[in-house]
Amino acid sequence: MKEYSFISLFTGAGGLDLGFSQAGFSGLLASDIMPNAKATYLYNNHSIPYILKDICELTTDEIREAIGTAKVDVILGGPPCQGFSNMGNKNSADPRNMLFENYVRIVNDLQPRCFIFENVKGLLTMFEGRYFQKVVTSFLTIGYNLHFSLVNSSDYGVPQKRERAIIVGSKSDRPFLFPLSSTQSHGELISYTTVGDAIMDLVDKDECIPNHIALNHSDKVLRRYALIPEGGKLPKPEELPADIRRKNFGTTYTRLHRHKLSPTIVPGNNALPVHPTLDRSLTPREAARIQTFPDSYIFMGDRCSQCIQIGNAVPPLLAYNIASAVQLYLDGVDYEGIMPDKSFYADNLSDVLDSFSNDSIKKSSRASLKFADLFCGVGGFSKGLEMAGLRCTLAVDFNKFALSAYSGNFGHTARLLDLSVEENQKSVASFIRDAGTDLIVGGPPCQGFSIFGNRRFVNTKNHDLTKDKRNDLVYAFAKIVVDSNVNWFIMENVPGILSAHNGDYVKTVISYFNEHGFRTEYRIINAADYGAPQLRKRFILIGTRTDLAIPFPKPKFFEDPEGWQKPYRTVGQVITDLSTPDSYGRFPNHNPPKHSKIVEERFSYIKEGEKMDIEALPPHLRLGTKTGKTIANFSHVFMRLNRNLPSCTIVPGHNALPVHPFLNRTLTIREAARIQTFPDDFTFVGPIINQCLQVGNAFPPIVAQTFAERLRTVINMSLTSDSSSSLAAYSMLDKSKRS
Repeated sequence: MKEYSFISLFTGAGGLDLGFSQAGFSGLLASDIMPNAKATYLYNNHSIPYILKDICELTTDEIREAIGTAKVDVILGGPPCQGFSNMGNKNSADPRNMLFENYVRIVNDLQPRCFIFENVKGLLTMFEGRYFQKVVTSFLTIGYNLHFSLVNSSDYGVPQKRERAIIVGSKSDRPFLFPLSSTQSHGELISYTTVGDAIMDLVDKDECIPNHIALNHSDKVLRRYALIPEGGKLPKPEELPADIRRKNFGTTYTRLHRHKLSPTIVPGNNALPVHPTLDRSLTPREAARIQTFPDSYIFMGDRCSQCIQIGNAVPPLLAYNIASAVQLYLDGVDYEGIMPDKSFYADNLSDVLDSFSNDSIKKSSRASLKFADLFCGVGGFSKGLEMAGLRCTLAVDFNKFALSAYSGNFGHTARLLDLSVEENQKSVASFIRDAGTDLIVGGPPCQGFSIFGNRRFVNTKNHDLTKDKRNDLVYAFAKIVVDSNVNWFIMENVPGILSAHNGDYVKTVISYFNEHGFRTEYRIINAADYGAPQLRKRFILIGTRTDLAIPFPKPKFFEDPEGWQKPYRTVGQVITDLSTPDSYGRFPNHNPPKHSKIVEERFSYIKEGEKMDIEALPPHLRLGTKTGKTIANFSHVFMRLNRNLPSCTIVPGHNALPVHPFLNRTLTIREAARIQTFPDDFTFVGPIINQCLQVGNAFPPIVAQTFAERLRTVINMSLTSDSSSSLAAYSMLDKSKRS
């Protein structure tokens, strides 16, 4: 296996580092602000540089200077937890609570393949879960996918009930599996099961063992210890003799049990639990054993400092198990593991943080967001929203074939209604309002604006788009949105809508929304930026009546990717397996079109990724078989796709699908549906021409899903409008307007 490198921040004495080193990782750098922790680390790790500095002042240049040209594969760290620890004061103003922002800064600067963020369980519930939400949002913003689990050290052989929140961040889309429970020995890391297994052999040992020095307790303290039963606590103050009464601090006056696990070893002021059989507190070495440090690992400083270092540390055995899983994950091999409690994706969140209990994250008791899909067509928008967990209350269209396909693919029936009729607008708005709908989506017919529609064949200079009845449906959409009293809408259309009437058409629509209490923002987005293997630009207008950020997600796929960025998905990736004869008929809507011999011959002259060159055709192929006239070179008809590139825009109408990358035929309906990101179990009905219309008119489900997941994140994380500017920076814009 490949050797991977790491740097650690908030290193402390190095428990996390030790586990990763034992798993075969190479340490490049450590950093902390505690001098005694540095002394301990350097005593045990002679070859690893250690920067003693406040992380707020630690620069990326300093890190790079220390590690030279070495590449950082993993960053480790657990920012101080005292601000939200159950053992601490849980002070919201504790400046240590925001140290994670500098951890995020360094991760963003160094761009490791993976990072490990460790903290106490209380991280989840601080400020009713909003602090954890902030942590998650910060990492998602810099492009990392997150996998979270609440782990208990005892599951990995540590003789201690020590729950820790672990976030694994990665640039990969593969799910990270947390390690299975382990009770095996690994090198010097001893896999203990009980307190007795860990420390009872030290009872008769003298003080020659490093850090094994018993504390000299006063007689009063010794008398208190004598009253504590094994595995119990100091009796209540009123049950104690008057001269030794005191408050019953559980961490100080708790006696461990030989045959059980220890409670969490906590740092500070010599506050170690009482020995199972001796009337004294644990020695630092015994506490280190319970933390699974080997005896060869020496702690520097006075006893108080040693206790703090040990209590703050990640148990090395837990770290080893996590490191082993990380190594397999980075190697890209399959391995056995446990699914995370939650996964969060930088641009494709599958779950949302709705609420937090006192113990762990739980799903929200609130109903899922509800949406209505106007001009739904076959249901591309609906499919994506449902994949994101939203629930449809109503779908409406006026095309009977599209509605037939919609009803066959969804568990609810779409309604056949002409939304140009005012009475229908009122009834739809009333239904949406009564159903408690949160969001309206829709793509009013675009042919009046599209360069592929009638607009292409008229004198656009004199063509009055306001008189194109299809364009009236945009106003119908707007009126239904306003009258239905929803808080959100997403309207999509072709980019050509922006140039209608020199931009006045869009301005009029937006003004109408603004007058009725909506803030709006529009972008020209490209479906390829969100994982569709298709260069399909669309105008997206989002409006809200709330003060939350307008949820444009950032692109994740790029034409020229850098670093964590992913390349555009290609035609070949999604349809090559459909090219063999045995695939025909095996998938719904996958039947090769029947072309005439002369059309097939024309196709043979089109190079991959290029349009047909009529002048290069033999004379007998230049003339139409029916008209006898020279054929026209419509790019969307006589265009051969390139298997190594995204497709051009899939457009509807008259079987006008592009030519297959290497077969002399046009795409099948299924191949076009794949490029539109429909799943294979999604079927299209009616004559072939209607199926082409259904596929070509559809909104790509994966894009709808991405926008819906971003919307759910914004709503549930309560990102305010002040955040919108930063969110906007992650979208690729051809043009942007705010109103």
